[in-house]
Amino acid sequence: MPGPAFLRGERVTLRPPEDEDLDFLQRTHNDPDVRRSMPRVHPQNREATREEYVEGFDESVGLLICDGADDDGERGEGEAAADPERLGFCALFRMDADSGRAEVGAWLAPDAEGQGYATEALSLLIDYAFAERRLHRLNAGRLATNDRSAALLERLRFVEEGRREDFYFVGGEYVDRVEYGLLASDWDGA
Repeated sequence: MPGPAFLRGERVTLRPPEDEDLDFLQRTHNDPDVRRSMPRVHPQNREATREEYVEGFDESVGLLICDGADDDGERGEGEAAADPERLGFCALFRMDADSGRAEVGAWLAPDAEGQGYATEALSLLIDYAFAERRLHRLNAGRLATNDRSAALLERLRFVEEGRREDFYFVGGEYVDRVEYGLLASDWDGA
């Protein structure tokens, strides 16, 4: 696995993205199945991918989600990977240290969906946000049409707090943004 793990769970590791990850990031970011769940309308070339995912995180924390392979690349019994080891991306962004809040988001490659990787990755990131960064609150948003994200956020104990009508234009139609929040006092490591 290129680069050291920053956070390690039972089945996934989170690490900073590097240039070796650009092919995966660009291909997956541009994948119509991935874009359908996000408000992404513009194609992204390699340089734009580098700017967003490798260079674009100043105060934010962007981490590549990888399978739980050991550093020598060996996987445990029954563990699978979408692109032998890269599964997706998650981030803490729009950080406001004065108010103790940030936004959290994630996406997975289509082959990695539905296997619990996003739940574990975001749990690690949430633990980090509350325990190590001493944040008080995390915000998240989803397209109203993205039922998988709704289930994920609710599983992680985020609470739906509101809706912004016709917030995004995706797939030729306006779509609402559903807002969620999670307080540190409500997190028990889902």
